[in-house]
Amino acid sequence: MTTSPSAKTVVRPLNNKAQQSKRQPNLNSRRFSLRSVLLWILLLLSAGLFLALAALPVGRFASAAISAGVVAAAFVLGRFAQRFWHARTLTVLLLAFVTFRYFFWRLTGTMPPVDDLVNFIPGVTLFAAEALSFVLFLTSLFVIIDPLAREPSEPTGDPAFWPSVDVYIPSYNEEPELLETTLAAAVCIDYPRDKLRVYLLDDGGTDQKLAHSNPEQAAAASARRETLTALCERLQVTYMTRPRNEHAKAGNINHAFQKTSGDLVLILDADHVPTVGIMKATVGFFQQDPGLFLVQTPHFFVNPDPVEYNLGTFERMPSENEMFYYSIQPGLDRWNGSFFCGSAAILRRAALEEVGGFSGDTVTEDCETALELHARGWRSVYLPRPLIAGLQPETFDSFIAQRSRWTQGMIQLFLLKNPLFKRGLTIAQRLCYTSTMLYWFFWFWRPIFLLSPLCYALFGLEIYRINLPDFACFVIPHVFAAAFLSQFLHGRMRWPLFSELYEYLQSFHVARAALATLMRPRDPVFKVTAKGQSVEEDGFSPLATPFIVTTLLLAAGLAACAWRYSIFPEHRAAIVPVAVWCSLSFLLALGGLAVVYERKRVRRQERFSVDRPAVLKFDDGTSIDLLVADVSAGGVGLLVDPAWRDLLSRPDQTPVLTIGATETEAATTTGVRIFRIEMRNGELAVGAGFAPRDRQDIVEMARFVFGNSVGWDIFLDRKRVAAPTFFGGLLFFATRVVPRLGHVLLALPGALRRILTFQAP
Repeated sequence: MTTSPSAKTVVRPLNNKAQQSKRQPNLNSRRFSLRSVLLWILLLLSAGLFLALAALPVGRFASAAISAGVVAAAFVLGRFAQRFWHARTLTVLLLAFVTFRYFFWRLTGTMPPVDDLVNFIPGVTLFAAEALSFVLFLTSLFVIIDPLAREPSEPTGDPAFWPSVDVYIPSYNEEPELLETTLAAAVCIDYPRDKLRVYLLDDGGTDQKLAHSNPEQAAAASARRETLTALCERLQVTYMTRPRNEHAKAGNINHAFQKTSGDLVLILDADHVPTVGIMKATVGFFQQDPGLFLVQTPHFFVNPDPVEYNLGTFERMPSENEMFYYSIQPGLDRWNGSFFCGSAAILRRAALEEVGGFSGDTVTEDCETALELHARGWRSVYLPRPLIAGLQPETFDSFIAQRSRWTQGMIQLFLLKNPLFKRGLTIAQRLCYTSTMLYWFFWFWRPIFLLSPLCYALFGLEIYRINLPDFACFVIPHVFAAAFLSQFLHGRMRWPLFSELYEYLQSFHVARAALATLMRPRDPVFKVTAKGQSVEEDGFSPLATPFIVTTLLLAAGLAACAWRYSIFPEHRAAIVPVAVWCSLSFLLALGGLAVVYERKRVRRQERFSVDRPAVLKFDDGTSIDLLVADVSAGGVGLLVDPAWRDLLSRPDQTPVLTIGATETEAATTTGVRIFRIEMRNGELAVGAGFAPRDRQDIVEMARFVFGNSVGWDIFLDRKRVAAPTFFGGLLFFATRVVPRLGHVLLALPGALRRILTFQAP
């Protein structure tokens, strides 16, 4: 890689020397084509030998012994994976070997005969679901076999020659308070003032909306534009809207792209608040590589999603997105396949100009744009450092709406711009994109895996011909190997069974959107995910019906297994595996039921624990030393000596709070207004809302609450407790799900009445 001597060279790699640098990897691949061919031949021969060994027909118990020996060897090798890269690779291959043996046995020894259509059709459907998930398993192993671990890259040279940056914050219907926080934090970004311009791209106040035929909607749009214009003027950022709401988010960004000129573009969702160091951590990558189009960073969330909130897991285990952002994306980065995720990313203007801006043929304009640029030879970087803090959907229906859009977009991409046939991509990039898109077909295989044991339990169908010895010799080793492999690869980023729970919770409702997209891939339109919603009281989600029905069906299946076991002793060897399968499905269904029975949730802003000394100064000159215990975007929690209660209780005060500096943060000062005083554990707990006196107060509080990525790293590390074993995952399920079931069962009769009488919740 070469370091560009000037800002102009850094951001204009479309001609001469810079263009040659962008294309250099392709020249190298031609120069060493013979070596590449020989390498691929060696890999194919090795893969053939691997498959031949996995398919080798041996006896049942010999196969079990081989599987046990391979898993034991993998367990020992895994202890050296941190020190030796080859140990990691061999561990993965050994565990994959067990899965290969299971799959070949599954294909050759368990399928119903073709002439028995009643069993064969559902049997083939189940096998097709397994085959599709097996393909995903293989591509996923390729993606994450050797993840990159990058460190931040600060800009070098004279700041006068650093690239200029446009910060785009697209908005549609978000509240001004939420936008104020994001905008104020964007203004705080540590970068030369003359090189950074912040834009609010408001699609809620377009000319089209102001001219709406409904007077109330037109007035609301006009009021929104006026409010946000004033907000932008106060924070000294640029308010920008457009004539019409065309092509959703991609169209909004492209409109701004045509009217601005920054060398780099930082994209932030309206609820993605940046840290002060986001540009200092990323711009160096662009200086080092003129062929780089993207630096993507993780989406870090400060609030629990509906699963985490309703099960109470947010501060006890890694979030769902961590496996993607801290395991899969670094794996994609190894193959130059890390892609744009819509926010928390910096892109090079010159690259976007080459493809006419942000792509808009699908509702996932982010991944689509990356696909187009990767196909043109541009490169990407993934930096696994939390540099923004965002919000997740709070209610189950908004969660499903978000995931339905992602599913539609990935299926659209798979159908309209299939990476397997996309010209310009490397073989590795084709596999990376294919793996990412295949995941979004989980809505097909997850319900099939869950409900298949009912075929035998309720109807006596033999769609998976198995007995107890085969179950012990083939299925159990495969399950243990898969669980161990997941734990080995994803470690502290994902706990056992939670991938299955998330997929199950999405499957039924996402399937409708997916099937509609398969039939008409150009029809889906972008829908904004609602944030800041509340749940006023405990109760079942409006989308709970399929989960209630599924749980009842699986309960009936377990009862049927018990009945068959007692009535047909000669079939017990076949009944036991079905009962175990049905039990695991029922456990997953109970977890789903505990999630869709939503807990009351009305807090508008998430609080974070802190421990910082501060001083509160009143108008009469009195100062109080105190401790800041927690903070949110709207205020702080203070711990004060009870002797100051009378002073704090005086009405109509707006004291000034000064929070002490640390090694990584400057002191912060802002006006506050006291609204709650109570005794707590012998100390006076004071709730205070921010009452900024001017623009500087707004900016300083945004910097204090959201500006330091070190705090996010600490928060994530605290949650990343080592994943338990497979049985530990079951125990955790029991401790988090079972306590919720009492409330669920009490509410179930009312939910059933509504279902049977077709009433809305």
